[in-house]
Amino acid sequence: MRLSLLPRKSEFFVLFEQAAQNSVEAAEALAKLFGDFTDVENKVRDIHAIEHHGDKLNHEIVRHLNETFVTPLDREDIVGLASKIDDVTDVCYDVSELVQLFKVKSIRPPAVRQAKVLVSAASEMLSMLKNLEGLKNLEPHWIKIHTLENEGDQVWREAVAELFAGSDDAIEIVKWKDIYSLVEVAIDRCEDVANIVETIKVKHS
Repeated sequence: MRLSLLPRKSEFFVLFEQAAQNSVEAAEALAKLFGDFTDVENKVRDIHAIEHHGDKLNHEIVRHLNETFVTPLDREDIVGLASKIDDVTDVCYDVSELVQLFKVKSIRPPAVRQAKVLVSAASEMLSMLKNLEGLKNLEPHWIKIHTLENEGDQVWREAVAELFAGSDDAIEIVKWKDIYSLVEVAIDRCEDVANIVETIKVKHS
């Protein structure tokens, strides 16, 4: 394996941005599925293609890490960022797959609200990562992501409360509790990225 003694700085940051852009596309595709619940099979297939591209980008980051002797960030932070960004995309696909697996007939309004929060959080994550190389103007983005995660928590709580109060169908309750919880995981992963960026900023200040 060829090892580079010079940091291939820009490549890591370019790949982080590409992976984050991919996660935004996954979140938007999930929001589109929830907002217009037609042609479900093709929409799920589209999200799978986005998820597959995310895996490729993640592998590319790991490959660069293995080939680079001096890295612009601590190795564990590079791995952490790559993994959590990829998780956002993966979970979007997991949600879409669950909707298909559960043979969901229509989307509940709280799931549409959750998906919108997720799109906002993923978009904020992308904006933050665009500033990562310069380590400037990061704080407003991670604060916004924390706010969005809190909003996502509130939507989840209200959604689950409404689910239990409004349905006697145990199977329906289990299905939707799983779907709501998984969307919330995707929002949490955006916050995980924000937390890693905050740690990086502290380390390099």
